[in-house]
Amino acid sequence: MGATSLAAQPVAVDMGLSIKWASCNLGATAPEEYGDYYAWAETFTKEQYSWDNYSFCGEGPYGMTKYNAGFKLNYLSEAEDDAVAVRLGDGWRMPTFVEANELVHECDWVWTECNGVTGYRITSRTNGNSIFLPAAGYMEGTELCFTGTAGRYWTATRHPYHPKCAMNLFFSPEYYYAYFYERFRGYPIRPVRL
Repeated sequence: MGATSLAAQPVAVDMGLSIKWASCNLGATAPEEYGDYYAWAETFTKEQYSWDNYSFCGEGPYGMTKYNAGFKLNYLSEAEDDAVAVRLGDGWRMPTFVEANELVHECDWVWTECNGVTGYRITSRTNGNSIFLPAAGYMEGTELCFTGTAGRYWTATRHPYHPKCAMNLFFSPEYYYAYFYERFRGYPIRPVRL
């Protein structure tokens, strides 16, 4: 397991939205760095990402021991299960599904490179400020998949109908949107704060 001590604070970028977005991923020190990978609602990194070692997999409704209720709109992970809140503190947290959708619908996205790393430059239509999201791929099992060609970033929101899934910000060179996937996979996280 990775350390859970407080990490260095990122720069908060005002995109003219309801919250500010960090300048880099959790565990990174520069915008183009991939940072760390987390299963949804876990606060530590690990070498393998599977249902077999997912913290909340087990006996319970839908095979989940926590965040396992049926329909519940905007089901957010608690602060103790928010990797950003645990690692950064000081008001930083994971974005919600609604906040990720703000980034999708209220900003301009351009597929580009930052210091040789592919990803999206996302620019506010309100104030012109921007952030870069690297195509950091994701972890499944022990494999790092689709680096340089896709990005999947966790939000704090569990899927309202499928308790084994959570919402994420998904992108490739062709498209970008908020979507859902199974909670055990290791995704990077882009912190936010007020």
